[in-house]
Amino acid sequence: MAEGNRIVELFKNHTGKIFMPFLVAGDPNIEQFKGLALAIEPYADMLEFGIPFSDPIADGPTIQEANVRAFEAGINTRLALEAIKELRKRTEKPIVILTYYNILIQGGKTVEDSLDKTFKHFKASGIDGVVIGDLPVEEADLTLKACRKYNICLIFLIAPSTTEERLVKIFQKARGFVYLISVMGVTGARKMVAQLTKETIKNVKDKTNNSLPILVGFGISKPEHATAIIEAGADGIIIGSAMVKLIEENLGSFVNIKSALVQFVSHIKNTLKRMN
Repeated sequence: MAEGNRIVELFKNHTGKIFMPFLVAGDPNIEQFKGLALAIEPYADMLEFGIPFSDPIADGPTIQEANVRAFEAGINTRLALEAIKELRKRTEKPIVILTYYNILIQGGKTVEDSLDKTFKHFKASGIDGVVIGDLPVEEADLTLKACRKYNICLIFLIAPSTTEERLVKIFQKARGFVYLISVMGVTGARKMVAQLTKETIKNVKDKTNNSLPILVGFGISKPEHATAIIEAGADGIIIGSAMVKLIEENLGSFVNIKSALVQFVSHIKNTLKRMN
C-alpha cells in the first residue's frame, strides 16, 4: 500500500479548524528560520514555507521583502529544501511549500523530466503539498502527474474572480484542500474581511458539497479575521504576511522575533479552538 499523505490524513482525522502559518524559508537567515519554524510548530496544524523566488507575483511587499532578506542571507532552493528536510525530522505535521513554476522545471532534459526530479526531491525533503503561485489548472497536467507519482498534493488557488468553468476543473483535480484567496490581488494584511470573501467561501463550499476542505489566506492578520472566516464556513486559515511583518519589525533580535511569533500564533490557535 502506498504511504499516506499527511495532509489527507490530517483532514481525515482532525475534527477542529485548521491553522497553517507561513514563513519564507531562510528569513531572516537559515538557522533563525529553522528556529522560528520549530517555535511555532506546536500551535500549527500544518506548516507552509515559501521557497524564495526572484519574482513572486502572488506576494505583496511584506513577503517580497522577506524573499530579499532570505536571498541576502544566502538562501537558494537547494538550501531551502535542506532546511525543510531538517525540520521534517522534528515534526510529523504536514508541510506545504509555496513556489513558482520556473523553480520546478530546472535540471532536467525535458519539462517532464525536470518536474519528476523536482518532486522526487520534494518527497525526499518531507513535503506533503505544493502551492504553485503561477500555475493555472489548465496547464497543470504534467505537474499533477509528478504529484501523483510522489504522493504530493497539488494545492490549487481559488479567487473570488475564478470562473465557474475553472472551479469545476479545479475540483476535479484537487487533492488535500483548496487555497481560497480571500481578496483580489497580492498577499498582505487587511483591516477587515470583505463580504465578497464570505460569499466566495459559501459558493465554493456549495459547489463541492463540503467534500473538499477550504483554507482561506491572503489578508488575515487578526483573531477577529479568523473568526469571521471560520463563521463564513471555511475549514481553516492561512496566515503569512502578518507573521512575516513581525519578523521585519523585530529584526534586531531573534529572541524578540520568536517571542512575537509565538504570542501571535498562540492567540490565533486559541481563537480557533474556541470555535471548534
